[in-house]
Amino acid sequence: MKSLLISLFIILMTIFPSANEKVKLISFNIRYGTADDGKNSWAFRKGVLFDFIREENADFLGLQEAMIFQIEEIIQHCPGYRYVGRTRQADGSSGEATPILYKPEKYNLIHQETVWLSETPDIPESKSWDSSLPRIFTWAHFKRKKDQRDLIVYNTHYDHIGETARFESSKLIISHMASRHKGSDIVLLGDFNALEGSNPIQHLSKNEKMPLKDSYRSLHTVKKERDMTFYGWKEHTPGTGRRIDYIFYAGNLQPLEVHVSDFHQENRYPSDHMPVVANFKW
Repeated sequence: MKSLLISLFIILMTIFPSANEKVKLISFNIRYGTADDGKNSWAFRKGVLFDFIREENADFLGLQEAMIFQIEEIIQHCPGYRYVGRTRQADGSSGEATPILYKPEKYNLIHQETVWLSETPDIPESKSWDSSLPRIFTWAHFKRKKDQRDLIVYNTHYDHIGETARFESSKLIISHMASRHKGSDIVLLGDFNALEGSNPIQHLSKNEKMPLKDSYRSLHTVKKERDMTFYGWKEHTPGTGRRIDYIFYAGNLQPLEVHVSDFHQENRYPSDHMPVVANFKW
């Protein structure tokens, strides 16, 4: 009888995973590594960034403005991660990428792809509308080894100049999601270069095809200074920051805790953006 009950318990745990199962994701614009930032250049701040990543120990990280050598250094100094993605340039290796870092000991990679935010999304280095640069999103399908649950992760970086490009980028991403992953557990990470009241951000949550939820705002309904994700390298003076980095979600994910990290060491920050950290029940 005892062995029968144990077997039944194992079967039930397989069918109905523990309510305590969680997944942790980070969206982080790490500032491109060749920028002439003086005392804030990559060589001087990368150790702080490595410490942040190791301390958070997230399941997934969506990085923006990441150059290949930066990604490789992160992988080297933060053991346990692999990455998917390529750069936005035609050669796939120069310039910036929107990689997704993940833990292969916990997740199997099923499929991954990089798409251009343009009217010709399959053409490398293509750009459209009023975009100042080629822009991309990387997406990947993962399967959690423990219970075989599927998670779709998108990571993107919208144009910093083109208003039309940002809005069209939201439309493109939603159409892409809806045509492939409707009903899935899905997360969209990114630097959207857009405030939360803007059309690009509003479209993500108010479209009819596949509405997403803003994980941070789901838990923090009152707007405060701590919401801000971008200050540049300036002092973090109240009223000077902007909220342009987000983690959106859909499906069976339930946000448990979401915050904008103020991680720094002495007076040195890991980037000119603040990372967004989200823990989901899943």
